[in-house]
Amino acid sequence: MEITLGGIAGLIAALAFVVLVIFLARVLSNVNRTLESVANTTENLERQLDGITMEVTALLHKTNRLVDNVEEKTELLAPVAHALDELGTSLNEVTESVRTVSTSVHSAADENKEQIAQAVRWGSVAVELFKKNKPESSTTKERPRRRTRREKKAETPVSPDLIQTDDTIK
Repeated sequence: MEITLGGIAGLIAALAFVVLVIFLARVLSNVNRTLESVANTTENLERQLDGITMEVTALLHKTNRLVDNVEEKTELLAPVAHALDELGTSLNEVTESVRTVSTSVHSAADENKEQIAQAVRWGSVAVELFKKNKPESSTTKERPRRRTRREKKAETPVSPDLIQTDDTIK
């Protein structure tokens, strides 16, 4: 048997084809394992997504119930808010009325301050006269209290001319 150049080339080509087939078989085996791993991962993700979907659905139902509950309570509180608004309005009106009365009293007091001062002076005189002329009670026998020097000095006769008001002091 003679080995020719064509035979050697055929043998090399056959060996190269066998090596190529072996490498392709390894690559295809690795691709097969990778695809199986991807399939398992995809299956696990589908199961997890099913669980997440159920939880999200339950959460949405709870949220809807909560929104309904808030809406009901808001409707119940609407009359309270209206009543508070009316109360605020009433309080503003009362405050304005008090302010008006206060202004009118102040202006009347300014107009009649001389007469008011005179009335205060005479009232003080009347109180002093009442205190001095007060009859002693016969049923109660109390010892008279001793007066101090300071109290004795303070007992000066009171007259309307001695009492000064703010409008007379300059």
